[in-house]
Amino acid sequence: MRSGTCLRCKRESTLKKITYPHHRRPQSLGGTDSSANISYVPGRLHKHWHTLFGNMNAEQIANKINSFPWKPEGVTLVCRFINGTEVLLRGGHDSKKRTKCQTAWSRLFGRVTFREAIDYINSVWLDASYHFYVVK
Repeated sequence: MRSGTCLRCKRESTLKKITYPHHRRPQSLGGTDSSANISYVPGRLHKHWHTLFGNMNAEQIANKINSFPWKPEGVTLVCRFINGTEVLLRGGHDSKKRTKCQTAWSRLFGRVTFREAIDYINSVWLDASYHFYVVK
């Protein structure tokens, strides 16, 4: 039998190289390194997320999305606290450049519908103490 790294270890090592830990609640807003607060995302997508939203809290993110000119007309994104600890701090460091934000949104969500993008945000990117709802 050959010595060396097992296939499972190689696979885990490769995954760590192509993904990046995303703190669903930024550490600067009280987020921890607990597994419940971390999603592993591709590094290039992580960069685009922070271009759009920096270290904003959930309500700030919803407000910014509601201001996007490419958001469908007639719908509003509502942020609701669902459980855990509310975030009182406010974040920033997002891009203010419209074209840079539009490119980042496009790279993050591709051709999915607005509702599908919000579902993806809820399940991967957003602080688990909050949930986004699309209302008409």
